[in-house]
Amino acid sequence: RGLMSVAGGGATNVRLAGEPCGKEAGMRQVPLPPVQAGVGRSSTSAGPAPHSAATPAADSLEWEEWDGSTPFWQHAVAGSCAGMMEHVAMYPVDTIKTRMQAAPADVVHPSPGVVQTARAVMQEQGVNGLMRGCFAIGAGCIPAHIGLFCTYEVAKARLMDTEHTDHQPVRAAACGAVATVVHDMIITPFDVVKQRLQLGCYRGAVDCLASIWCHEGLRGFYRSLPTTLITECPFHGVLVASNESLKVLLGLGSRGNAAVGDSDRAVGWHFFSTGISGMIAAMVTQPLDVVKTRLQTQSVAGASDTAEVRVRYSGLLSTAVLIHREEGFRGLFRGTVPRLAFAAPSAAMCWGTYEVMKALLRGSSL
Repeated sequence: RGLMSVAGGGATNVRLAGEPCGKEAGMRQVPLPPVQAGVGRSSTSAGPAPHSAATPAADSLEWEEWDGSTPFWQHAVAGSCAGMMEHVAMYPVDTIKTRMQAAPADVVHPSPGVVQTARAVMQEQGVNGLMRGCFAIGAGCIPAHIGLFCTYEVAKARLMDTEHTDHQPVRAAACGAVATVVHDMIITPFDVVKQRLQLGCYRGAVDCLASIWCHEGLRGFYRSLPTTLITECPFHGVLVASNESLKVLLGLGSRGNAAVGDSDRAVGWHFFSTGISGMIAAMVTQPLDVVKTRLQTQSVAGASDTAEVRVRYSGLLSTAVLIHREEGFRGLFRGTVPRLAFAAPSAAMCWGTYEVMKALLRGSSL
């Protein structure tokens, strides 16, 4: 047992019990490891404590944080990859959902289920029928997602207090909604073409474009835009707000250094959080998505240039009332199962791919 006195340097004077006191005492110099900033120092220590180095997890996983250091082109490339992953990877499920929502239903012909719809597509057009129209949405999702993520980053820098880690779900939802407006204004015409091709009509994307322009004009491409905005703004608002809440619940830090584990585990938890948030948002906005699909696909029966096009649905409220009158409350939730199956992985792939690509373009290691 001994008595220890710590000086400001890097050594400790140790006197063993039983040794004499005084200058002639056998004081031994024992080296100590470097003292960390702010540890083992008194309040009178000169100079501020140096900042500790950032952990690898904090460097590589700056999830949904804007610090101004990421250039625009990196957001653009990351957003493009995210959009392609979201739409193309889950496209067969989206085709089934569109078919289920667009098919008219009555007492004689009840709405088909997921398996029946998939079987019908395969019988009519083969495996390629599940991917019909993917090139149209692929061309539109690149500029749309560039606009989505760049607007989201700018909105988050302006509306949210990124210097603090306080939970801000309302502001996060507002950022997601603002970004969605830009996204939907770009992608809506491409989505109209995509959904009509998914129903098996027209010879191709060019034929679909020409037919819509000839029979419906410019309004045919944007008739569903108000409903799309009313659908997608709450969707992305709920998605972002739910994601922020789940990150707090799961112990994920504001910059990705999670309490649940290392960097690799943090990536998995972020994908899980975003996927669950996508399912919640899809369930909340399902009736609006059915109305949007009806508005965009109502005149596909006239696939030829000489066919008469009958516009049956004209707006959000009138379409919702008509669906409820003819098909009941259940009609507003048609295609819920494939939409939930689409929303969870697509949201995880979209936002997850965006953040992973940003980290890779910055040269960070995941």
